[in-house]
Amino acid sequence: MTTILIFLGVLGFLVIVHELGHLTVAKLRGVQVLEFGLGYPPRLFGFRYRDTDYTLNLLPLGGFVRMLGEDNAEDPDDPRAFVNKGPFTRLAILAAGATMNAILPVFLLTIALLIPQDIVVTDVVVTKVAPNAPAEQAGIQPGDVIREVDGRKIDNSTVLQQAIQVRLGAESTWLVERDTAQRQVRLVPQIETPWGAGATGIQIANARVSVQSVAFGSLAGSNGLRPGDELVLIEPIDGGVGHQVIEASDVAVALEASLLDSRGQGVQVLVLRDGALVTLALPDDPRALSGATLVERPIESRSEPIWRAFPLAFLRMGDILISFRNELSRILAGAGDFTIAGPVGIAQITGEVANAGISPLITWTALLSINLAIVNLLPIPALDGGRIVFVLLELARGGRRLAPEKEQLVHLVGFGVLIGAILLVSVQDIRRIIGGGNPLGG
Repeated sequence: MTTILIFLGVLGFLVIVHELGHLTVAKLRGVQVLEFGLGYPPRLFGFRYRDTDYTLNLLPLGGFVRMLGEDNAEDPDDPRAFVNKGPFTRLAILAAGATMNAILPVFLLTIALLIPQDIVVTDVVVTKVAPNAPAEQAGIQPGDVIREVDGRKIDNSTVLQQAIQVRLGAESTWLVERDTAQRQVRLVPQIETPWGAGATGIQIANARVSVQSVAFGSLAGSNGLRPGDELVLIEPIDGGVGHQVIEASDVAVALEASLLDSRGQGVQVLVLRDGALVTLALPDDPRALSGATLVERPIESRSEPIWRAFPLAFLRMGDILISFRNELSRILAGAGDFTIAGPVGIAQITGEVANAGISPLITWTALLSINLAIVNLLPIPALDGGRIVFVLLELARGGRRLAPEKEQLVHLVGFGVLIGAILLVSVQDIRRIIGGGNPLGG
């Protein structure tokens, strides 16, 4: 129930912003707005203000602005009718909703940056480099710590993945550290990855836990662990799945999981020692690392002042749009998975994001707003983009409009197809949830 309420709150907020765009431009251009509706009929309640009915309706997934003469049937001779306005006025009104949804994320991202956030800071360590991949060609080696990408400080692997995503197909400059010395390298993350290890061809791990001391005569000491070692991975020797150590409590769990995965073939721990990656073989014993005192790098709380948050919001907005474009390129190239989420799937993700805190929820709302802007401008009948196409056709035909009956039929059929598609996707989302998955994979 909490997830549903949060989702409806987020969706309602985005719909109100979208429809306010249509409402504001319509009134500014002298069009009479008959109704501003949140949700779709049947109507629950409403009120009237300055010749406009403001209503709340039963079906919550959407909203609308109903204008005089919008369907080419109501008072077509009234100068306040939508149909009697010039094509550029109609274009401005139709595009206003998506424009509002495109502008809103800048302010949402600014707010998100102003709110203090807990950041898990780690060393991002390269554990493997694929042959012939961009990283190998740039000279990156296992054990390198990635400090910066294109001037952006790399605090953890999530930041690195975002930095790579926005540079697909373009040269990227990395600052890496090896043996306590730093050097710059240049590489081009690729959309197609024949080496099978991501856009740059590296495998990475977050290293946040280090050894403070090792008790004399302990198993950890006899197995080669030293003070100052930074734990990177615990994994089966035969190359199975590695387990990262983000918190000190992860060590015992990772060791037991690796022992189970190894099936008696042996386990190893990768540590960063004096700037180099060192591999220590461990006996088949869940206590193999006992006797070591471990410390974690503290979680940092960060926020930006308003004079930095606002311009940074534009940069983040740009990164998001570039990521959208690059992900679409990956899908078209067959290197990415095409996943669609309907209202049910989006509600599930919204609930999961909300559990992470208010700042992630605001950022997620910004992402949804961008998606809403893009989708609404697609040339799909019944959406703003589909209606814009008819106005553009009118301009291309020298001002001659298509028959209103034909346009209404196209939008009606498009609306039916759209509702059918939403229902099909929702059924898929429900099946995915029942199966324990989510629209983001897993």
